[in-house]
Amino acid sequence: MIYVQLAVAPVVVILAYIYYRDKYNREPFWLLFLLFVSGMFSVLPVLGTGYISDYFVEQFEGLYQVAYTAFVQAAFIEEFWKLLFTFLIVWWAKSFDERFDGIVYAVTVSMGFAVVENILYVTGYGFSTGLLRMVTAVPAHAIFGISMGYYLGRAKFDSPKAIYLILAFVVPWLMHGIYDFLIMAGVTWMVLAFFCFLILMYIYAFIRLKRLSKYKIKPQEVSVAQNTTTETYLEYNINTNAPDRGFETNASPQNNSFENVGGNQYQNPVQEPQNQSQSGQYVQSLPNFNQMQNNSTNQYQAQDRGFENTQSVAYQPVKNNLETLAVLHYVMGGLKMLSSLFVLIYVLMGAGMLTGGIYDGDTELQILGGVFLFFGLLGFVIVIAFGIMSILTGRFLTQKKHRMFCLIISALECFNAPLGTLLGVFTIVEIEKPEIKKLFGD
Repeated sequence: MIYVQLAVAPVVVILAYIYYRDKYNREPFWLLFLLFVSGMFSVLPVLGTGYISDYFVEQFEGLYQVAYTAFVQAAFIEEFWKLLFTFLIVWWAKSFDERFDGIVYAVTVSMGFAVVENILYVTGYGFSTGLLRMVTAVPAHAIFGISMGYYLGRAKFDSPKAIYLILAFVVPWLMHGIYDFLIMAGVTWMVLAFFCFLILMYIYAFIRLKRLSKYKIKPQEVSVAQNTTTETYLEYNINTNAPDRGFETNASPQNNSFENVGGNQYQNPVQEPQNQSQSGQYVQSLPNFNQMQNNSTNQYQAQDRGFENTQSVAYQPVKNNLETLAVLHYVMGGLKMLSSLFVLIYVLMGAGMLTGGIYDGDTELQILGGVFLFFGLLGFVIVIAFGIMSILTGRFLTQKKHRMFCLIISALECFNAPLGTLLGVFTIVEIEKPEIKKLFGD
């Protein structure tokens, strides 16, 4: 189990980072889950196509054979199927409404493929392989996804669409091919070049992320002056809806004097006019306020400056990480569902031993098979139940309700070291904050 968690850990971190970068108008979870699962299942056509391509390997020798393996069997086939799955699922989706979404979608599919590939490598070659792939292969798949998603997002909203769609395949294919060729060649200088190329890919990925971030759509601003029309002149506010169009001064009396305003000198401009008509004439007689005398500029700061006609302020909700934690709980629940398949191995073993014992008349084998079968089914049910509860926790965090349920499941999650421990601790710390409790209604 520790190998599976080691294989999954970098995938979870990368997905969380990409989701965090998508700050505005985030994608629906069901679509991201579908993309991730499709990326996992893309391994099947990749293996099938790779099996067919094996017939052509013997046509090449030496570095040509390595190049064929790297650029065709690995890079071309994998990137083709990942792009095809991504395109078919999201191209016509309504939620695909900004360029950065292309990166989110492509990386999610790439991470679905990478998690299956990484589990196979780590369980087959051990802990050290998992540590090495944590900083090489898995981030590389994410970078290929970033380059694919960058051009896919440009193809969705920019022209020429055909060119950008071609680049969405060609660029990650070439990057993937060079990456594999340098590591497969077995030449010393190529190994050194591989690490240099890896660093360049990291830099390239951050540049692409930053490039598309400027196109992100921010939420609509909420006007707070819909029913009040107010004109602001320096420190003085004129409410044009008021019956007398009187001045509202925010300054101290020392600042209420003007010099050379329209060729005249005024004292105490906040004096109440006699009637509405006089008020209108009085306001119109002040054509210029730019020469107002202010003797206490450094000592005075207005408290109520009023609102201009077009003034609006963005709604700022309480800052929290509930959505990010919810996604991580969704991912954790999905991983538990996936790990339940491994528990079924004990069920199959127990059923086989039980059947064999009955057939051969071996009582001890029957008992052992029954034990395997019983505990295998029990473990399967428990893992599935915890997976469902993790998914429910993610849903409740998004909806900001049932805080106590989230607290209990997060506490139980702490026993699932190491990823569950980190997720449980961070969730407990977050939902125990006073301002977060208010969001839950506690």
